Amino acid sequence: MFAGIAFSQTNAAFAAGQQLARQAIAQTGRSSAQLLLLFCTAKTDYQRLLDGARLVCGTDTIILGGSAAGIISHDQIMIEGAPAAALAIVSDNDNITFSRACSELIAQNPFLAGQQLGAKLQQVVSPALLLLFFDSVRYAGNLQNPAILNASRPILKGLYNTLPIKVPIAGAGLLADQEFSPTKLFYDAQVQSQLATALLISGHVKPYISNMHGCSPLSAERFTITKIFEQFLYQLNDEPVTQVIDRVTGSSHWRKQTPVTELALGFNGATSCKPDDSSSYVTRLINGILPNDEGIILFEPDFREGMQIQIMQRDPQHIVAQTAKQTRALLKQIKQDQHTPIVALYFDCAGRIATPQEARELQQQLTAAKIPLLGIYTGVEIAPIGNKSRSLDWSGVLVILTTPN
Repeated sequence: MFAGIAFSQTNAAFAAGQQLARQAIAQTGRSSAQLLLLFCTAKTDYQRLLDGARLVCGTDTIILGGSAAGIISHDQIMIEGAPAAALAIVSDNDNITFSRACSELIAQNPFLAGQQLGAKLQQVVSPALLLLFFDSVRYAGNLQNPAILNASRPILKGLYNTLPIKVPIAGAGLLADQEFSPTKLFYDAQVQSQLATALLISGHVKPYISNMHGCSPLSAERFTITKIFEQFLYQLNDEPVTQVIDRVTGSSHWRKQTPVTELALGFNGATSCKPDDSSSYVTRLINGILPNDEGIILFEPDFREGMQIQIMQRDPQHIVAQTAKQTRALLKQIKQDQHTPIVALYFDCAGRIATPQEARELQQQLTAAKIPLLGIYTGVEIAPIGNKSRSLDWSGVLVILTTPN
């Protein structure tokens, strides 16, 4: 398997699409690609970018991707202007195959959307990794109201309901910018909002996946959720959640923030991990406060009554430390397993744009290891935690595709 990556910062979308596809394919050392992952920010003309890439690739290449709030290359973090990136992958034999599916049901019923994706891919033999990309934004936000997001948990549940084996799932809920503007996805020749897409990579390939959280528990104290409806959380330990957070943090200043910038809620998603290992935490950002301060709005509707959670704090130093630690561990494991790394994908929370040190740490380690990198800033990140894949907030998910030596 061979991979090539290209980046562009031109406003001429059609020319950029041609350049990206041509350069990414050239980097593989081959004349064509089986797969092209294509990403760009909201300032790009999506259709023209896709048309340019498709003209170079021809009709046989699978093209997936879509919106990104920013692009991370091996040496740059591109947010301003109209950055775009492409990853081309080629397999010279039939040992590695790529299968894709899409669903337009995400806004109506995300569980059925996941089922539909899984049903279209359930006949694939020897699946190694499923990459999931979907539209994070159902309704764009404004100054008065927070954005309404598409829930990822039912999509994952629908996938697991139909896929024959528990293949690891990684990927992202795509985001066009930090203002939660409408999102677009690429699917072959199609550009569309409210879409979920899946790419199943199968055969002689092994993914190594790690998540780099940026939150740590504010204290060891745990709280039981006693009143919640979907993403609206009202009570912890039979007490209004807003009052609990005020008491624990010693301030009510957080109530004025949309979204809340320094706090989150989380639970340990892997009981086999050490209690203080933050890589096992599933965190949920607080999107805002309900009217009359009667509750909080979470980014995902997957918390439930009876669940034990902790109040988390966002810690820039912790982000960098976790990124350094987890990346080193992943590279060490790949070497011990005698696998050859081909390419790295990084799905990084858009809220972490303000902490570029963690992306630079990743760039340095992967450059030293001679592994090409394509990263995007996203809305929701997806990675295996414990025995299944989960959606994450305020995290970075690193995927390194390898082949056995």
